[in-house]
Amino acid sequence: MKNKTILFIIGSLFILSFLNSCKNNVLYKNTLKIPENIWQTNDTLVFNINVPDTLNHYNIYITIKVKDNYLTNNLWLIINSKSPSGNGLRDLAEFYLTDQNGKWYGKKHKHLISNKFLYKANIRFPEKGIYTFKIQHGMRENDLPRISSVGISIEKVK
Repeated sequence: MKNKTILFIIGSLFILSFLNSCKNNVLYKNTLKIPENIWQTNDTLVFNINVPDTLNHYNIYITIKVKDNYLTNNLWLIINSKSPSGNGLRDLAEFYLTDQNGKWYGKKHKHLISNKFLYKANIRFPEKGIYTFKIQHGMRENDLPRISSVGISIEKVK
C-alpha cells in the first residue's frame, strides 16, 4: 500500500511540474472578444506586449474563434507591429479556417470553431520593452460577421 501511495505522489508531482513548465513557456496570451460577433472594418484590436529579453526565440500565434456558419474558408488579417523604439512592420496574413471540402480546422465546441495559427516562427525580438500589435481584418466585407474573438499568444521556442 505504501508503494502505491509513493508512486501516486511521485506521478502527481511529475504531472504538476510538467504542466507548470508548459505555462512558463508562454510570454503573452490575450484574446479580445468581438462585440456582437461583427468585426467592423475600422475596429482595430490592440495588444501591448512586454518583451523582457532579446536572447530567447519565440513563436507568435494568432488565435481566432468563428461561428460555425462563418461565410468563407479563410480570413485575411492586417497586422501592424511596432517595437519599443518605434520601428514598424506591416503584414497581410491569410489564415485558412476550412479545407477545400469545407471541413473545419481547429477545435469545435458547440457553434464555435477555435484555431491557433502560427504567424511568426522562431523569432528573436531585437529590443526589450513594449511591442504593440494592431490587428484589423482585411476582408472585402466592411462588417465581418460571425467572428467571436481574436488573440495573440507568444511562446518561447523549446
